Amino acid sequence: MEKVEEMITDNQGWYFEVNELILLEEEQARRALEEERMRMEEHARQREQMIGGPPRELRLLLLGWKGVGKSSVGNSILGRRYFESGQETELCLRRQALVSGRRVTIVDTPGWDWFSVRRTPKRIRQESQRGAALLRPGPHTLLLVLPVVSSLTARKRRTLLAHIETLFGDGACLHTMVLFSCGDWLGRTPIEEHILRGGRELQRLLEYCGNYYHVLDSKTPGKDRSVSVLLDKIEEMIRENGDKAFLPIQTEWLSEESSYSSDNTEPEDDCRGCQLQ
Repeated sequence: MEKVEEMITDNQGWYFEVNELILLEEEQARRALEEERMRMEEHARQREQMIGGPPRELRLLLLGWKGVGKSSVGNSILGRRYFESGQETELCLRRQALVSGRRVTIVDTPGWDWFSVRRTPKRIRQESQRGAALLRPGPHTLLLVLPVVSSLTARKRRTLLAHIETLFGDGACLHTMVLFSCGDWLGRTPIEEHILRGGRELQRLLEYCGNYYHVLDSKTPGKDRSVSVLLDKIEEMIRENGDKAFLPIQTEWLSEESSYSSDNTEPEDDCRGCQLQ
């Protein structure tokens, strides 16, 4: 017993040194995040002054398979629980908030079938198109939500592209960005390394979208910065498209009201357990 007490006494100084080092690292990380937040806020104020008017409007349409976390992604971007997560979205829902100096409007849409456009009910396809109509004159960006926990096969990639082109036309690829959800699953792995490990099909999907992508993690500190970076990337894409919104095909005839419901078929690699909220 005396030897144990002697060991504790001898190592007490070392314990406090390690503890102080951990606290110092945490404080440095906190300060770095705070400085970055202040820098982004100043950047947003400067942006408003340069345009000499109200905050820039960004209209975003969330798209993707069933169960990939679109609603949670929308909540993370807007900074509040506007969309019900954890259950299938049956109808399009439009919500708006001021985010990092921008007026961001998001429409959440029902999910598609994972393996075939034909297996996605017509009412769901029409509801996706109605979502674009709710962002008149058109969405600036189509955010294709893809969970990092999902493996992308050739069939799944073709199904995603078929949905986009069938519902919105061939030009939709110029306005589509891949938004990876469940970013906390990456840990410390950079998204670029994940893309390399993801194989050729994932890389081909990103090439289709002009290599515009972003990973969103709603659990790790610095989420606000991640959202600001996402909006910066979206604005970069808009500039590349000549500052023009996307005008999808076949939206003019769609009604502003709908009573569609979602298919209840479960996907194979969904994201229901990720709990992005």
